[in-house]
Amino acid sequence: MTVSAAALVLAVALLLWPSASRLAARRARALGATPRLRPAPRLPRRLPALTAGLAVALVLGGGLTGLVAGTAAAVGAQRLLGTAAEARRLAQARSQALQADLPGACDLLAVCLTAGVPVPSALAAVGTAVPDPLGGELGGVAGLLRLGAQPRTAWQAASSELAPLGRVLIRAEESGSTVTAALRSLAQEGRAAARARTETAVRRAGVWVLAPLALCFLPAFLCLGVAPLVLGIAGNVFR
Repeated sequence: MTVSAAALVLAVALLLWPSASRLAARRARALGATPRLRPAPRLPRRLPALTAGLAVALVLGGGLTGLVAGTAAAVGAQRLLGTAAEARRLAQARSQALQADLPGACDLLAVCLTAGVPVPSALAAVGTAVPDPLGGELGGVAGLLRLGAQPRTAWQAASSELAPLGRVLIRAEESGSTVTAALRSLAQEGRAAARARTETAVRRAGVWVLAPLALCFLPAFLCLGVAPLVLGIAGNVFR
């Protein structure tokens, strides 16, 4: 009994132990910094892990062996789910940052190229002017171009969010045509897409705000509107 209780306490402690992202967020708040990513909520990650641990324990018939195996399964599932969720959040945050900074970078590139600056130098200058991760992406492409890489080869290493910009500049390098109008058009399209995403998020938030109100009014409507009507019809039918 003592060993089982100790294993149970160990399981609860491991499941409730904060992840590395949560500890980093706490340290950032203690230092007065604002972390870019909020840690994932515990409950959605803990429930599948606890379910997996309980299933393993039940399959093994309980007892000390089932408790230990269930604890190991729950801890392993929690860690795997936490790692996958953290990777998805990081990828989503990176993609959003690239999309948000790309219109301004296109405008700056248009200004540099209009002034006669070569494409590698323009990419390097804009890469130092915009924040990461976009600045690092543009700097990497500029470095490859300066080393003599072909434009298509240099842009293959960039993220997929930069594919439209890469196609515009590759077309300019191959044909020698001006790209100022194309870059400004790309910047306008990026801003329009950002506005559309913002409007969609606002509409979605409005729907979720009204959801609790609907949950409050629906039972009242059923009790005061539908139930008396059904009872009246039933009384007339079975009278």
